[in-house]
Amino acid sequence: MVKLSGFADEISSDFKEQLEGLQANGIEYIEVRGVNGKSISALSREEMDEAKKLLEKYNIKVSAIGSPIGKIKITDDFDEHIKVFENCIFAAEIFGTKYIRMFSFYIPDGDYDKHRFEVIRRLGHLMSMASARSILLCHENEGGIYGESPERCLDLMQYFKGGIKFVFDPANFVVGGHTPYPEAYNNLAEYIEYMHIKDAGDNGIVPAGAGKGCVKEILSDLILNKKFDGFLSVEPHLAIFDGLKEHGGEEHVGAFKYKSRAEAFAAAANALKTILSEIK
Repeated sequence: MVKLSGFADEISSDFKEQLEGLQANGIEYIEVRGVNGKSISALSREEMDEAKKLLEKYNIKVSAIGSPIGKIKITDDFDEHIKVFENCIFAAEIFGTKYIRMFSFYIPDGDYDKHRFEVIRRLGHLMSMASARSILLCHENEGGIYGESPERCLDLMQYFKGGIKFVFDPANFVVGGHTPYPEAYNNLAEYIEYMHIKDAGDNGIVPAGAGKGCVKEILSDLILNKKFDGFLSVEPHLAIFDGLKEHGGEEHVGAFKYKSRAEAFAAAANALKTILSEIK
């Protein structure tokens, strides 16, 4: 059985309200990204402990640390980024998850070949730090980074030979002008550790199944043929929230309109549940 998780900071900045929102949608896991308005990477030990108490109170478990690691320019200082990464590893240990979601660095001049060696070097260093603490890095395809396209995602997966796994985000491929299924999926399926569930069409991000992400086709093959039983993490992007504003993603919010962030999250969760109910 697959397990449902979600980016609950899209419900509210307040961590307590995030957990209440997950409970209301029958979701037992959270991919922790923002806690009370702060990035998971910036939390102190005391703030982590307080968040953990709330998780225990609401009986919500952590599927992954939704870190911002690798969301800097490849030319930015790496030593400072390592300090941020160390705190993400610490958060993973405190919250009891083996996964850290991460990225492969923005390429400001678009010359991917020129920067490939440095991308590999940095990712290899991060992988070594994580594996020494029994943490598995999971790379997400994201616009503007080295691993934006299916081809460069495959390049990374093949280079690291399973030392870094893949988070498949269909909507990000669509927004980047790539075809999520069958091309991207068929090449990357063996490396998928978990999925981010969001979809996109010509007018931006939409609920799963309403866009060009082929979410049902991908999940059908993963579940029925690959016997996938990992996490499906709901990442709606159907309403403006703090993290989206920070990275300039408002332009991709689609034409679907909701009265609140909580309603938008519920719509995204229900769309996923509908797809799962149709997979037999």
